[in-house]
Amino acid sequence: MIFNAGETLRLKSIDADGIEHLYRCRLAEVYENELIVDYPIDEKTDKTVVLMNQTPFEASYVDGRHVYSFHAVFERRVQQGKIPLLLISYGGEEAVRKVQRRNFVRVVTNQNIAIHSSVGKFAPFNTVTSDIGGGGALILLSASHDLAADEPVDLWLSLVSTESETRYLKIKGMITRIFTDHKTNHLKASLRFLFDSERDRQPVIRFCFEKQLEERRKMFGNVRPRDRQR
Repeated sequence: MIFNAGETLRLKSIDADGIEHLYRCRLAEVYENELIVDYPIDEKTDKTVVLMNQTPFEASYVDGRHVYSFHAVFERRVQQGKIPLLLISYGGEEAVRKVQRRNFVRVVTNQNIAIHSSVGKFAPFNTVTSDIGGGGALILLSASHDLAADEPVDLWLSLVSTESETRYLKIKGMITRIFTDHKTNHLKASLRFLFDSERDRQPVIRFCFEKQLEERRKMFGNVRPRDRQR
């Protein structure tokens, strides 16, 4: 069984105007060709949404180190005791595709981050990210840095949302690589995020999706995809 009750399922739909919507929901029950979920939350508004029967989705699910993607359809509302839930259908495990974690959204963004050695090897310092994704980030380094590859670190990451709200996250991490970016001539380090659970990763993934939507709005505004092709 791929899916685990209680974990998060992410849904993407495109409305009649060609606008993409991103939702998250919690798995309540898992069956061979059906999934019972709670009411989806809109990633942009953080509010529950009302869906029409037969609404199709592209769904994604994270299980440990693996990411899965599959097509799903909202069928109908169901009742579990006094709790209203939703039933979505899918093609069963044979229709679920395993994808690489790098397919998570990664965005170019400068966010403040504080780096501390987990073993007291160097003095803490502040810097900024050059990009960030669900699996990690790139940070800018000074020439006098004391970091080394495969070094455990404690991170204090400040994420400023599109609505200018700031969320602070404490994350365990690992320095995986130190290199010079030849496009910018900046010294950088690759960080891998080490979350205790996939639920802890969700704020970072949500932030990246919001940034991606913000960039699309800046680029295309409210023009529908079919109009851009004319």
